Amino acid sequence: MAVAPNPMDMDMVSICFGFSLAFCVLTGSKAARQTFGVYRRTHSLFNLYLWMIWAEGIVNFIMSIISWLFIRGNIRGSFSFFFILVSLWVVQTQCLIQIIANRVGLIMVNKRKVRIMKWTLFVIIGLVNISVYCIWIPARTGVSQTFVRINNVWDRIEKVIYLIIDGALNGLFLYLVRAKLISGGLTKYKPLFNFNAFIVCVSLSMDVLIICMMSLPNSFIYIQFHPLAYIVKLNIELSMADLISKIVRRQDRVDNPYSNSNPTELTSNPRHDHFHSKRSVFSSPNGQPTQVSHIYASKTISDSGEGEINTQNRGPGIMKTIATVVQTVEKDDSESVSSSMKQLNECRNV
Repeated sequence: MAVAPNPMDMDMVSICFGFSLAFCVLTGSKAARQTFGVYRRTHSLFNLYLWMIWAEGIVNFIMSIISWLFIRGNIRGSFSFFFILVSLWVVQTQCLIQIIANRVGLIMVNKRKVRIMKWTLFVIIGLVNISVYCIWIPARTGVSQTFVRINNVWDRIEKVIYLIIDGALNGLFLYLVRAKLISGGLTKYKPLFNFNAFIVCVSLSMDVLIICMMSLPNSFIYIQFHPLAYIVKLNIELSMADLISKIVRRQDRVDNPYSNSNPTELTSNPRHDHFHSKRSVFSSPNGQPTQVSHIYASKTISDSGEGEINTQNRGPGIMKTIATVVQTVEKDDSESVSSSMKQLNECRNV
């Protein structure tokens, strides 16, 4: 379908194109830094997270250029062009949703639920992608007015679906950070919570921007805003990854060592050399056992590195608590004092 933009449309598209290129450069530099960090530690680039962020960035860059050239009239509209455009959009949406889901999975305790969540999102987004192939391309090639009318409604619906999914995933992430980390005494994750609470508004505003642009007289202008919105979202995810990595490395004392919260990839690690915990039981003056707990953080270097969100089970860790359960029996005063002194000497030798 031919597009004849007026000067105002071209001004809007050119500004959007310029911002898209600027964010591509900024986001590419962050992705390159994270990639170099991963390769420096692992000497390998076979990392799903890295592949997804680079696929997302490259697709946004290509889509931004070809959309701008099409609106300018340098590329003619055809079935092959629209098919390529939709294919780029499929990679764009799938990768970004999986990157967000990967971040949420770091906080979830049940890794089986994480896999189910990712595959469910893949299927839902995939069904929407298939519907766009079947509706949007015929509407743009002008097969019939029926497809055009259906597309005018469905195109907005699928944008709302992405808005809801994006909001739901970020809302779940905020809830898990609050419930699993902050409420468990790991108050150093408050900056992560506050940053995500603010930045999620920016992320969702990108979806709202696309929906609003669909109401313009020129029905193709909103396509130019797709790469801008998704490159901004990708930049947000890379910034979140950097922040998570810095917080995980921070040497800190746990504020609430008695928390009953379940461990996550950000709160547990099977190795002993990162965080040490000693719980000792002494007898109080009245003969009742008293538990004293000391949990300190030692210097830690996480496996996932700066900016990397590792999907493997060897993820970063914060704390490992070793609890010793001591059973006591009724004894007379002399035996109680002798037992207490013996336990004290044993704990000093630990």
